[in-house]
Amino acid sequence: MCRHLGYLGPAVPLAGLILDRPHALLRQSWAPADMRGGGAVNADGFGVGWYTDDVSPPARYRRAVPLWTDASFASVAAATSSHAVLAAVRSATVGMPVTETACAPFTEGRWLFSHNGVVRGWPESVAGLAAELPTVDLMTLDAPTDSALLWALVRHRLRAGAAPADALADVVRAVAAVAPDSRLTMLLTDGTTLAAVTWWHSLSVLEGADFVVLASEPWDDDPQWTSLGDRLLVTATLNPAPDVRVRALPPDPDTPKRTPMTDPVVEVHLPEDHAARSLAADARAGLSASPKTLPPKWFYDARGSDLFEQITRLPEYYPTRAEREILAARAPEIATVTGAHTLVELGSGSSEKTRLLLDALRDNGSLSQIVALDVSETALREAVGALASEYADVQVTGVVGDFTQHLGLLPGEPARVVAFLGGTIGNFLPEERAQFLAATREVLKPGEWLLLGTDLVKDETTLVQAYDDAAGVTAEFNRNVLHVLNRELGADFDPADFEHVACWDAENEWIEMRLRAKKALTATIAALELGVAFAEGEEMRTEISAKFRRDGVSGELAAAGFTLEHWWTDEAGRFALSLSRAD
Repeated sequence: MCRHLGYLGPAVPLAGLILDRPHALLRQSWAPADMRGGGAVNADGFGVGWYTDDVSPPARYRRAVPLWTDASFASVAAATSSHAVLAAVRSATVGMPVTETACAPFTEGRWLFSHNGVVRGWPESVAGLAAELPTVDLMTLDAPTDSALLWALVRHRLRAGAAPADALADVVRAVAAVAPDSRLTMLLTDGTTLAAVTWWHSLSVLEGADFVVLASEPWDDDPQWTSLGDRLLVTATLNPAPDVRVRALPPDPDTPKRTPMTDPVVEVHLPEDHAARSLAADARAGLSASPKTLPPKWFYDARGSDLFEQITRLPEYYPTRAEREILAARAPEIATVTGAHTLVELGSGSSEKTRLLLDALRDNGSLSQIVALDVSETALREAVGALASEYADVQVTGVVGDFTQHLGLLPGEPARVVAFLGGTIGNFLPEERAQFLAATREVLKPGEWLLLGTDLVKDETTLVQAYDDAAGVTAEFNRNVLHVLNRELGADFDPADFEHVACWDAENEWIEMRLRAKKALTATIAALELGVAFAEGEEMRTEISAKFRRDGVSGELAAAGFTLEHWWTDEAGRFALSLSRAD
């Protein structure tokens, strides 16, 4: 099965991307790590496209020979640098020609395109799709191959004004409808944006401080590589740091929306003024204490939620990518082991990670109900509405509540699996964790399941950088709690008077985020009729994020009445998902 790679970043020699890495495309051409597609080598040709500037069409080099045999390319690659590259090695499908023109990347104007996979039943299965193309496009295909036709179909949509990701998505949906079991992972770039779709085969992503790579397989054992799952749309740009967006492949917009079997139900267990009263109580108690504290939940207004989404895409912040990697690999196993009829997610239930679990449970044939709990009624109603449309055969229930108070009110048909992802449990103090786990166990019947995400103890530098990124996004996220106090409680904090602090507490094995006053000051919180004085250098703790070891997680679960049955980590061992059975 073919392999390909896309790169955006500072200009680097082509050899550094394609030849010199321990498991670069050169090695993948004769020793691919992923053998799911069949075939032991990718020796039927290769191609490289690269950009010399921001306006000209890309240059391209293609040969119908194994990459390792072309000494001329090795010389060219060492002497040629580019800021944007798309490269591929080819394994020809039986019955398709081995010619230079059949090798990716295919190109027109600024576009470069590559396909990893096969169209089943070629060519009869897609004859109807080919008929939509202008006759001249069919007569001038690069080669009589499935990849060349896919490029013609994508190009036809790009010419009509479709966005890159939309063009890929539309072609995948169309081909999959007439040729089931096709493998349709594709890469597309114009030199400034990488767009990709995964369909059967996955991709891996590597984000550096100023570059991004999408590749069929990692080119080395760098722990920053993240494996992406199946049936995803991916876009990557540099702004100037990498901005990688991953989302589930959306349904065909021309297909009528599925009508949910039943309307989603939303149960509200919090009064309308709950958030205002809770914030006031937390602010009064925390800002009157010594040392001062505020709970991290007050980061997350609309602005804070957006900032956190940015944080999850930063190169320093590994937890989201690591957990997604585990779920992409293990969701089918989780579905098989649990056989769960109900997925209960403590959170809005709107994330890509949740959908990996839901899709696996649906594919397993067991899913009948989704229960999502969130403190925000607005966010919850939006989430359950989307879930009800996407999972029309499933009853969707939203519960507006606080998972520290309302777990006992959660509905759901047994067997249930409660998912508490993202490492959020690390925001609890040890006694709070014990209370939460005990309350969760009380809700579940013996034999039901808890799926728990926990960040793991590792070197201090990696941990601190994850909470104190070079771009300063986490610092702004931390200071956002002051904006919330100003807006909601009439406070007069100047966020510029505080600096962000992230430090590792080795004794407790947690990261603390704090706000440190740059000078002596007094702020007034009008709604509380409260004055809050800070000495110069005084700190207010805004978050703890505990890191865990397997023995500790197992012990805390056992104390609450769970038996840890499965423990999975990402390849780099940075993050863990544990699946535990209620005793």
